[in-house]
Amino acid sequence: METHPKIALAGGGGAEDSRLLDEVFASWLGPRGRLLYWPIALGGLRPFQACFDWIRALFLPLNITDITMWTNLSEHRAGDLEAFDAVYIGGGNTYYLLSQLVESGFDRSLKAYLAEGRAIYGGSAGAAVLGKDIQTVCHLDSNDIRLGNTSGLNLADDHDIWVHYQANDDAMIEAYVREHQRPVLAISERAGIVIESAKIRAAGFESAYRFDGQTKQVIREFS
Repeated sequence: METHPKIALAGGGGAEDSRLLDEVFASWLGPRGRLLYWPIALGGLRPFQACFDWIRALFLPLNITDITMWTNLSEHRAGDLEAFDAVYIGGGNTYYLLSQLVESGFDRSLKAYLAEGRAIYGGSAGAAVLGKDIQTVCHLDSNDIRLGNTSGLNLADDHDIWVHYQANDDAMIEAYVREHQRPVLAISERAGIVIESAKIRAAGFESAYRFDGQTKQVIREFS
């Protein structure tokens, strides 16, 4: 049976900023969908109970009520993912988040999970780790853990993900693309990107962009 992996990428704004993208994501789950929430990137930065209260308030109006939170990946196995229809990876420190995914092996598990046709939502740091490399966040996050290998999960069609995008980032992004020879998807706090059926499209209040070293392209539907 053919499967259709689904990825939602948010630039990192508040609940109202991401509403259009959240609606798409909620439509994938349906009212009986089982959502797994990872606020791991916020470890030590915000109480996890506050994170859970936030995610429940975000999705309750969208009829998503079956939400489970994991705060420590080492306590779980890859097979535990099978109980859920989608995973929501929240924001925080991208270097710390990637280190936790790699150390636990859930970087590989998420790839297999997505290949089964499940859905993954990445917000801010959660979006950046789904790209090919997370060096796009070096101007935002501190690498206090001295993470050496910054390779991401590469679930966004060989793109790096630039979150919290602003128009004055253009020169920095163009220099990044030239240096690393990888295209970039740039997402503002009020923008969103959906990757579904091998196509990339926008889902937000503001435009999202693709930088390829030659052009800055407004994302409507790129495949």
